Amino acid sequence: MPLDIIEDIWKYTTNNKTFLLIILVLFYLFCMFMQIFDEMRISYALYLSMIPYIFIAGYGMAITKDVIDNGKRLPKILIKDVIVLGIKSTVVFIVYLSVQGIFFSLVSYLCNFPIIDVEDLLLDFFETAPLLFHHNLVNTLIFIVVDFAVFYFTMFFMEMGLAKLADTGRFLDAFNLIKIKKIIDIIGWRLYAKHYTVIIFLLWVFSLLIDVETPFFVLDYIFKVFLGLLLFITQYWGIGAVYRIYKIKTN
Repeated sequence: MPLDIIEDIWKYTTNNKTFLLIILVLFYLFCMFMQIFDEMRISYALYLSMIPYIFIAGYGMAITKDVIDNGKRLPKILIKDVIVLGIKSTVVFIVYLSVQGIFFSLVSYLCNFPIIDVEDLLLDFFETAPLLFHHNLVNTLIFIVVDFAVFYFTMFFMEMGLAKLADTGRFLDAFNLIKIKKIIDIIGWRLYAKHYTVIIFLLWVFSLLIDVETPFFVLDYIFKVFLGLLLFITQYWGIGAVYRIYKIKTN
């Protein structure tokens, strides 16, 4: 299964190489603008950084919708759809991650840990992992187990909510927890967990590779940008691929 997923993602990403280059350049520019706006010391810098973020998130949702519809290559950029889906998905992210953050904060407080979410632990492993070894072993184990449980549970619902939003375009569908649970029931919790774990593993590998430095500056930079794009595509492709299982089973 992992190798099949890797192959499918690679074929999907590279099917149209000319369009991939265009997306690669746009992805780099939007990420660069987002970083520039983040570093600006003005009161409205945060709002400026949200503009490229909305475009990036919106195109990610377009990838999810395309995969749900059994698309075989990166979708075209439809500005209106990208903006609308970008705004809606950004709100969904904020709501779900805020709830997740409350649980992470509570677990960190009870275990006397600094606030670390699982995504930071995985994607910035070498920076955050040492924090785990400065605490009581029992508390560390409890922290890891409970944090991963919270992470999986909230991300299961959030990602399926995003998939439902991509499929129907209806904002409130992303928060209908009863319907989302039914969708996961049809997919199968074990299959969903297995699929999602593979995607998380791939994101972790890509993030580690991005941190690898080589003496060839130009090639190194291009490689990092491509890996960043591949990480981004993998995340949204994964959401659409697992939701497509539900569509197949119900049709």
